[in-house]
Amino acid sequence: LGTLALAWGSSYLFIKIGVETLPPLSLVALRVLVGFAVLLVVVAATRTPLPRDLGTLGHLAVLGAVNIAIPFWLIGWGEQHISSGLTGILQSTSPFFTLVLAATFIHDEHVTRGRVAGMALGFLGIFVLSAPDLADLGTAAGVQRVLAQLAVVLASLAYATGNTYARRTLRETRPLVLATGQVGWALAIVLVLAFVVDGGITLPAVPQAALAVGWLGTIGTGFAYVVYFRLLSGWGPTRASLVSYL
Repeated sequence: LGTLALAWGSSYLFIKIGVETLPPLSLVALRVLVGFAVLLVVVAATRTPLPRDLGTLGHLAVLGAVNIAIPFWLIGWGEQHISSGLTGILQSTSPFFTLVLAATFIHDEHVTRGRVAGMALGFLGIFVLSAPDLADLGTAAGVQRVLAQLAVVLASLAYATGNTYARRTLRETRPLVLATGQVGWALAIVLVLAFVVDGGITLPAVPQAALAVGWLGTIGTGFAYVVYFRLLSGWGPTRASLVSYL
């Protein structure tokens, strides 16, 4: 859990660096491309068989959209207007959403008073941190910042939905297969979106952007998702989502 927190926590900084010179969808596409390449190398080295049945492929496609393509895009867009630190803090709403969704749709996930109290306290903290921008809604900049914060919170909801869906539908699937399958589908989805929305992919023009893509692809995507799905399969979505608080 600590290793995953380091991998994903640092990602917010590199996203901020990346979107300074790259459109969000281009950054996401390049990040996911590098991550997918890393995962394919691991799959080949471990001789892990990938699924071919339509049911599993369909579930992985849903995860690719909900767990990667949509939240990565929302976070990238949001970080154009708010700091990476605030983005990371707003992402800590994910355990709150996961608690509710997992308890609703997964039979062995339960809502306890301790969990509710902890999540409520965390959610209150998010509100306090966002209060200054909520009070500044009278300006265009204030509205933009609030919309950016809302985008990050929606990304948290997408993560919570994806994690619960994975636990419910692909509980017995190997972590490496989960990671590789959804990253592959996410790459296909984001490439289409980048060409539809931005007219294509913008490549890094400065060393900082190239470093951001490399870090986000290898550490924040390829490595992190293998670690995360091992946690998800062993701990369940509610406990695994606590990485957002770290």
